[in-house]
Amino acid sequence: MPTSQRVTIPFESLDPLTIGAADDESKVYRDQLELEIPQRNLLGVITPDEPAPVANVTEAAREALENPHSGPRFSELLGPDKSLAVIIDNQFRPTPAARILPAVLDAIEQHGTKDTRVICANAKVFHMSESETEQKVGRENLARMERLGIPFFQNEPDKPERYTFIGISSRGTPVWLHKEVAKSDVKLSIGQSQSNHWGAGGGGKLIMPGVVSDETIDFNHAAFTFSPHTHYGAMAGPLRADIDDVATMCGLTATLNSVLDTRGRVCFMNFGLHPDAHIESIRVFNGIYAFERPAGASPDIAICGVFAPTDHLFFHTGWGCMSTDLVMKDGGTIIYCSPSPGVQTGLGFFPGLALMDTMKPYMPPSSENMEQIHRDNLARKFTQLTFPIWAPIYEVMTRKHLTLVTLKENLEMAKDIGIDATVSLDDAFAAALRRHGDEAKVLVLPFARYQFPRDAIRMPSERAPVAEAAE
Repeated sequence: MPTSQRVTIPFESLDPLTIGAADDESKVYRDQLELEIPQRNLLGVITPDEPAPVANVTEAAREALENPHSGPRFSELLGPDKSLAVIIDNQFRPTPAARILPAVLDAIEQHGTKDTRVICANAKVFHMSESETEQKVGRENLARMERLGIPFFQNEPDKPERYTFIGISSRGTPVWLHKEVAKSDVKLSIGQSQSNHWGAGGGGKLIMPGVVSDETIDFNHAAFTFSPHTHYGAMAGPLRADIDDVATMCGLTATLNSVLDTRGRVCFMNFGLHPDAHIESIRVFNGIYAFERPAGASPDIAICGVFAPTDHLFFHTGWGCMSTDLVMKDGGTIIYCSPSPGVQTGLGFFPGLALMDTMKPYMPPSSENMEQIHRDNLARKFTQLTFPIWAPIYEVMTRKHLTLVTLKENLEMAKDIGIDATVSLDDAFAAALRRHGDEAKVLVLPFARYQFPRDAIRMPSERAPVAEAAE
C-alpha cells in the first residue's frame, strides 16, 4: 500500500473575454502544480463529475429560448409592439455572450422587435473598452446590431440622470434602474450561473448590481455582505434574496442561464421566467460542484487550485477562500494556488494583486481590525466596488492562515500588503505541516472557486414572486 499520494493542482488563468470571442488560448496561463502528500494526512481529493459540454453554444441558446423551463417562449415575448432590453454581463465574467447573442438577434429580427437595446451589466466596474466590447459582444454581432438599429449601453451608476426610481425593496434597498432598461417591456438577462460567496451569481444579479445606480448598489452591499446568512451557496441569504427582490421590482422578465465547466465550456443552458429558470440552473450547478464533507475530522490544511475560466486577478480568483472556509476548522491553513498574472484593461495594466491592497491599513488580520472594518464600512469609507470581495477574504484571514502560491512577480506586492506568499507549493505545504504537526489532516480542492460543502446550500424555501411575462 502506498505511503503517499501525488496530487495535481490546477494553476491556471484565462482572460474571460477569450471565452466569449473564440477558442483562442492566446490569453491562457495554464500550468499545474504537483505535491506528494503522506497518506496518513490525506482526508481526500475532491473533484467534480462534470457533464459533457454542449456541442454548439449558439444552437444550445436557440434551443433553450424556444423550450423554456417556465413561462412563454422567447419568440412569444417579441413583436413589433414590444420593446426589449437584453442585459449581458461584463468583461470579468466568462459567459460566452458573443456565441449566445446570434440566437437572440435571430429571434429579434424574425419577430420584428425593433425597439431593442443591449446593455452591459457592469455595475460599478469601469466600462469595457472598444476592443473589450468587440471581444465580449462579438464583432459580427456589433455590426448586425448597428444594421438593426440596436444601440449598446454600459451602466453609468454615478450619473443619477440616467436612472429611474423604482421604489424600496422589502429589505429597505432604494432602487434606481437604468432608464434604458426601465422603459423596456421585456427584460432579458444573459449570464453565468454559479453559487458564490454572495449566495449565487447570474440571473437577477444582472439587474442588481448590474444596471442600477450607485446608491442602490452601495446600500445592498454595505448592509448584507457580512450577514452570517450571506455565504457561499446561500441563495436564500439576505444579499442574494435582496438582489432577486430588486430584479422582480424592476420587472426582469426572463433569464438565459449558462453553467460553465472548469474548462470554460457551457455544459448546461436554460431559459425561462425570473427567478424560476435561474434557480433551476443554480440547482444544476450545485448538483455538479457541491460535495459531501469528508468523514472524520475537519481538515487542518486545505490545498486549493485555480482553473482556467476565471479572472487574471486574485481579487476574483480568491472567491474560493470563502467556500474553503466552510469546511475547515478555525486556526487551519488555506494554501491557495493562483498564478494571478494580472490583466490589461482599458485603464491600463492591473497587477495580479490589484485591489487587494485596500486591506493593507488593516493588516495583520485580527478581530480588532475586523471590528474597525465594520465601523469604516458603516461610515461609508469604502467603495462598494471592491469592499464586498476583499473584506470577506480578510475576514477568513482573521480565523485561518492564508498562504498564496503565485507567480514571482506578485511576491513584492504580497509582501507590501502583508499576505504570506511563495512560488513553491512544496514550501507552502512544509510550512503548514510545521504549523499544524505531522498528523495534520489535509483536504485537496483542485477547483475551489466552484466547490463547496453540500450542507451549505440554502435555496429559496418558497417560490419567489415572478415578473409577469409581457403579453
